[in-house]
Amino acid sequence: MAASQDHRFEELYSRHFRDVLAYCMRRGSTDDAYDAANEVFAIVWRRLDDVPATEAARPWLFVVAKRVLYRRRRGVRRFRRLVEKAGTLRQHGSPDPETVVVQRAEYEAVLEAATRLSVRDREVLNLAAWEGLPHREIAEILGCSIAAVDQRLHRAKQRLAREYHATQTQAEPRYAAGGDG
Repeated sequence: MAASQDHRFEELYSRHFRDVLAYCMRRGSTDDAYDAANEVFAIVWRRLDDVPATEAARPWLFVVAKRVLYRRRRGVRRFRRLVEKAGTLRQHGSPDPETVVVQRAEYEAVLEAATRLSVRDREVLNLAAWEGLPHREIAEILGCSIAAVDQRLHRAKQRLAREYHATQTQAEPRYAAGGDG
């Protein structure tokens, strides 16, 4: 039985490989066409019982080739998207040490400015910024309307910005005019 299957596969291969290869070449590069045609016949080997015994084998092989080419193109597209995604991850990944130092200094300046705010301002800012709560939930927690939360948050942000700028102004080094510093 195995000998007859080997013979049938060899017959299909010798009779149709060039046609399948030509079909694949018309739809892609030469290297891809050889790979795709070989993949078609690997499928034929695995599914030999499904291959029609008559002249219907040729169109069946073309359908398989069409699916193989489609899968290969889809794989290439997926790979390209993955490469693009990996490229953006590298660009937006870990910041350089200088950026980390600057971000840390800004973070500490914001925290220092926040310590000068009232408890009420810190509360609304923390609920919005740190906890990430929507205004509706903040209103429930604080026992006020959403409009009141909007107003409190707006005012708290303004006061925080003023305190932050005051902190930055105090931290700037002052040099005497014409002096070494």
